[in-house]
Amino acid sequence: MSVERLQPTANLDIYDPDVGMRSVTLKKSSFRLGRHRDNDLKIPDNFVSRHHAEITFDGSNFVFRDNGSSCGSFVNGRKTDEKVLRDGDSIRLGRKDAREITFHCAAVPSEERTDDDQQQIMTVIDETQTRFLNTSLLKMISTAELSTTTGTVDRLSALYEATSVMLSLKDLQDVSEKLLNLVFENLSCERGVIMVYDQKLASLQPQVMRSTVDSGNSFAPSRAITERAYSENVAVLSVDASTDSRFATRESIILQAIRSVMCAPIASAARVWGVLYVDTVTTKKTFEQEDLEFLLAMARQAGIAMENLNLVSEQQKMIESFIRALAASIDARDDLTAGHSARVGRYSSAIAKYMEWPAEDRKRLYYAGLLHDYGKIGTREAILCKPGKLTPEEYEHIKEHPGHTMRILSQIHFTEDLQDLPLVASSHHEKVDGTGYPYGLVSEQIPLGSKIIAVADFFDALTHKRHYREPMPIEEVIQLVKDQTGTAFEPSVVAAFELFVRKEYIPNQEKRAAREASRRTNVATGEAGASVAGDLPTPAT
Repeated sequence: MSVERLQPTANLDIYDPDVGMRSVTLKKSSFRLGRHRDNDLKIPDNFVSRHHAEITFDGSNFVFRDNGSSCGSFVNGRKTDEKVLRDGDSIRLGRKDAREITFHCAAVPSEERTDDDQQQIMTVIDETQTRFLNTSLLKMISTAELSTTTGTVDRLSALYEATSVMLSLKDLQDVSEKLLNLVFENLSCERGVIMVYDQKLASLQPQVMRSTVDSGNSFAPSRAITERAYSENVAVLSVDASTDSRFATRESIILQAIRSVMCAPIASAARVWGVLYVDTVTTKKTFEQEDLEFLLAMARQAGIAMENLNLVSEQQKMIESFIRALAASIDARDDLTAGHSARVGRYSSAIAKYMEWPAEDRKRLYYAGLLHDYGKIGTREAILCKPGKLTPEEYEHIKEHPGHTMRILSQIHFTEDLQDLPLVASSHHEKVDGTGYPYGLVSEQIPLGSKIIAVADFFDALTHKRHYREPMPIEEVIQLVKDQTGTAFEPSVVAAFELFVRKEYIPNQEKRAAREASRRTNVATGEAGASVAGDLPTPAT
């Protein structure tokens, strides 16, 4: 005999700008959300698809599903296709800054316990497998439960910190400095260095150095030891380097009076990235096997972090080359406007700099500027390159390109930090007074990035030749931008734009003109010299 489980009571709390907070009860096993009026929850937003998503009850859980929407769905800030909902989950449709919908359901089935409710198990593993040690378990182990020394507890904590912190760092220098600091805090070493392999130089190069005995934190680690650790991917320990038959005759060991030394490869599953080297030169304290195991574990964590940094770097290069290729494909349609997208991207990033945007945000804005006109791929060539004035019908056709930009770019799976790129790129013809297109957005509804691109696009279009007119003088264009402040353009953007033009753009144009004049003078002088030389008689042979 089967027992049908009753659907628990669940609600969606929605903040509506017009009526404030309101709540909707999920009374059906399938609850639909979208822009069309036949949805259970209608959301009047141009960036929400007609039948955007649905929430279903499967007998145990409420499950959120995106129905292949153009702009995607976000649960707790992450783009989501399908997710089991929990009480308090935040849902946004179409864009990350859309109106927030909060899911509430007090009843959670007893069998749906989270991992935190399960008994935690820690397994002691072989030292050769320490790469796979789940250091997050260390948080749940009290000192009383560890039958070990205080020093070991400190090192386990340091290893946990290394895992937690280094994987969150986004710069090789930061990873190296953090690693070396942790090593010095937990080992009795006097000198240490992190060396990373440089592909161009084909050798190990110092990234970070530290010394408590040498002034300037500069010294030369034993090359024999570092190269062996790197090339053979092995950890090296020498209790007394001066008597160690492997290294005793090496010049660096003798001249620097190196006593005890350790070196571990900084490696991941993909490759060896460098080495972590420490030594002592004055103290009688010598390193032991336990010290080497700790150094090796720290180096492995750094290796994983460096591999992650490399993957992110390669991903960024791929994304940027892809975006540049898309922008170039649009510029290739018309020789006269070639370079427009690249200039708009650069100008937008420069204006944002004067608005004190962080570097990462400026880079994302640059990408959006590159792709702002991508929808023109759907514009007819005869209209795009028409030398005369457009008819009203032709102008309406041109005005469709931002909508095309949104639809095309929304089909691309951008990384999480670029999720808003389609919206920002496609809204550059919106105006703050609501008279723009394609959506007629007003003031705060328009992303700030789009407002910046709008000014950059307007400036570049008027200062460069087009099929139907010659370029306008810069001062006239500046005045046109200022005249439309508060109607077409955002005041704060216009102020930053003028700073950029006067402090960077105009000086650079003047320098470029001076270089061109100098080049022409040199060419003319060279041609004159060649003419004179040509008039001279040829020497007899």
